[in-house]
Amino acid sequence: MSSSTLSNLTFRNAVFQVHWLLGITAGVVLALVGFTGGMLSFEDELLKALNPGVMTVEPRGAALSPEVLIERVRAQRPDDAIASLQLSNEPDDSAVVGFAAKDGGRRGKRVHVDPYDGQVLAEPRYKEFFSVTMRLHRWLVADDVGKQIVGASTVILVFFCLSGLYLRWPRRWGSLRTWLGLDWRQKGRNFLWHLHSVVGTWVLVAYLVMALTGLWWSYGWYRDAVNDWAGRQERAQPRETADRGTPPPLDIDSAWQAFNDRAPAWSTATLGWPKGDEPLSFRYLDADPAHERARNELQLDRWNFDVVAHQRYDDGTWRQKIGASMFALHRGSFFGTGGVVVFMLASLLMPLFTITGWMLYLDRRRKQRAAKALARSVDAGVPSAADTTTADAILIAHASQTGTAERLAWLTAAALQEAGCAVEVQPLGKVEPSALADGRRALFVVSTFGEGEAPDAARAFVRKMRGDASSLSGLHYGVLALGDREYGDSYCGFGRALDQWLHHAGARPLFDRIEVDGDDAGALRHWQHHIGQLGGRGDLPDWSAPQYGQWRLVERRLLNAGSPGGPAFHLALVPEVAADMDWQAGDIAEVGPRHAAATVTAWLADGDLDGDARVQCDDRTDTLAAVVARSQLPAADSVRGRTPQQLAEMLKPLSHREYSIASLPDDGSLQLLVRQMRTPDGRLGSGSGWLTDHAALDGAVDLRIRSNPSFHPPADDRPVLLVGNGTGLAGLRAVLKARIKAGQHRNWLVFGERSAAHDGFHRDEIERWRDAGQLQRLDLVYSRDQAQRRYVQHLLGEVADDLRQWIGDTGAIYVCGSLEGMAPAVDAVLADIFGVEALEAMAADGRYRRDVY
Repeated sequence: MSSSTLSNLTFRNAVFQVHWLLGITAGVVLALVGFTGGMLSFEDELLKALNPGVMTVEPRGAALSPEVLIERVRAQRPDDAIASLQLSNEPDDSAVVGFAAKDGGRRGKRVHVDPYDGQVLAEPRYKEFFSVTMRLHRWLVADDVGKQIVGASTVILVFFCLSGLYLRWPRRWGSLRTWLGLDWRQKGRNFLWHLHSVVGTWVLVAYLVMALTGLWWSYGWYRDAVNDWAGRQERAQPRETADRGTPPPLDIDSAWQAFNDRAPAWSTATLGWPKGDEPLSFRYLDADPAHERARNELQLDRWNFDVVAHQRYDDGTWRQKIGASMFALHRGSFFGTGGVVVFMLASLLMPLFTITGWMLYLDRRRKQRAAKALARSVDAGVPSAADTTTADAILIAHASQTGTAERLAWLTAAALQEAGCAVEVQPLGKVEPSALADGRRALFVVSTFGEGEAPDAARAFVRKMRGDASSLSGLHYGVLALGDREYGDSYCGFGRALDQWLHHAGARPLFDRIEVDGDDAGALRHWQHHIGQLGGRGDLPDWSAPQYGQWRLVERRLLNAGSPGGPAFHLALVPEVAADMDWQAGDIAEVGPRHAAATVTAWLADGDLDGDARVQCDDRTDTLAAVVARSQLPAADSVRGRTPQQLAEMLKPLSHREYSIASLPDDGSLQLLVRQMRTPDGRLGSGSGWLTDHAALDGAVDLRIRSNPSFHPPADDRPVLLVGNGTGLAGLRAVLKARIKAGQHRNWLVFGERSAAHDGFHRDEIERWRDAGQLQRLDLVYSRDQAQRRYVQHLLGEVADDLRQWIGDTGAIYVCGSLEGMAPAVDAVLADIFGVEALEAMAADGRYRRDVY
């Protein structure tokens, strides 16, 4: 780790680094320990169910007396010394006889005995399987070495619980949904992280209990400390009496009868054979015990069966009960059968954290490798350090926690370099805020860590940013903010804070901040759309092509015949699949453009290619002409000699175009407002040309809807100001329609175009809303209808007092239209009217929204 990395390392990041490092190492051991522990959760119950005739018997008459039972066992096992006898008051349970250990062993063998005839029964089936599973669980089948590994991993599990809780602690910590809600809509890395953290919260308490009790078997010092804390009593010692000589022979029946007379109702009881003159010891469970280890002990005098000591679990303090219940706590039975089930499921889930942890780690490494590969491919076009201060290079600064932002930064650099732009890629932590003031363009690709915080590598920039009051009025910038909506108000928190700081310092946005929820490909295509415009290239290939649906163009109507501006068209489309009629006001239509049929025919002819040839492309069979129509066209002479299939495989698809949707599904069609654009050489634009000229009526159009929550209308009836120009009316029209449908009529529209005589887009509909009181105020501004050019921003400045009263404390402002000219001018006027900080606060609260292009 470099010194610069160490200098930027925060406590939180240090905890994170240790968490994942231990997770991909000790996590493997814990996965095995946890899974085997889950398998052992119902060991006794499973063995009993799997061994009828061994662990259970058929009741038949009266059971043998303990004395007779022991004599029959001795007859069958004459070479084994008996050490204990366990009886049950359940008539179908077998008795269990324990033998003394041989050859210095710790424990002797135990056998099941039929209590009705004294027959020693077979060894229970599957017992060896559970024995091996237990050795894996406790020692990894590696004795002392395995015991130390498991012990250390158990300590690490405690660290995982505490560090995971610290790393996940949300700002809205009082919300159960934030803590425990699992969102199955998450995808990719976000879903893995979500699954890891949310399920980890579910099982947190169980894992802490398992770990803190598991250490009791791992370390003697820990066991002694727990016993000291619990005040666990030592077994009672017999009272000192005069030497009474040799104890009488053990009368098993009399001893058992004395036990029955002096003990409360019991479920199982075990008599241990005494040594020397030790008292008789009966360990038993009550008829309804708290758990399987809630043992009691009754000691009886060997001579007269008087009670020497009687220790009962129920009589202990709460500490003593905990000290006596390590196994029950570890298994979960301390909390009843439900506790066993919960602990079993938690144990079986432990491999989930190892798997998701490894997947997250490998994903991070993959993205880092991809970023490095992209960096190498871009390096050749990056100005040298000596030239960077003077070169007209676009700065691309990234702040990444997992490598995603860095990868996207290098993809952005590669796209701009392909468009012929000089680029400079830097980690945000190495950027000096003061260096941004030198009149340049900059793109910021930043992720958010934790609850709205900057990634650790960007903390240095944040410190400088907060202490720097330099004006950035010469900076033009764009922000791509990466986040996860699960984090609620802190979603894209750092990207929003950075955008606000840049705006507050006087920098001008190249386009509005783009927020990406997880791996949202649509939002990334929106970023690419702006990158293409920034580089002057509308044909840059998409990083991930939209999965288009098939729509039909059912209406195309010119709205501004005779206008001094470009022709603007009202378009209506309907989907082939009815379920695709699903969007909200503010959403975006992504259109896959195609070349004009004449262009395709001419290009195929120049390349001596057969357009009717069938080729395989995008997992479907199509004609070569159809593939060419939706692809970027290289020079025709560069493809001569290639087969149709080879050509289909080398062609790159045309990049998508984006348009604000101007209607609601209730209108029966998806409606657009598109102005026909032309390139400098007079050719129609790729997207606008396709929709307004090349596409045939009732012909197919590739289209996909992208959700755009940042421009969705407010849910309540607060007053709304809608400001737009030109085809920006599309997005405002949909928002107005949604509010009118919801019965929300506090709407004020300010709209600007060139000429009232020719550019009254949807004027009849708008005036009808006004006359019905559904649009309470309408202001139209036409820039060419007077000698002095007049735009929407001029009108807003003239009605400043009305605006303040209209917006008040709750009103919202929606702006839709051109970024060049209108949007920054409107923003400046609004800042003058409401104040910069107030406008920024409105934006942070979602009360100032823009859809500009």
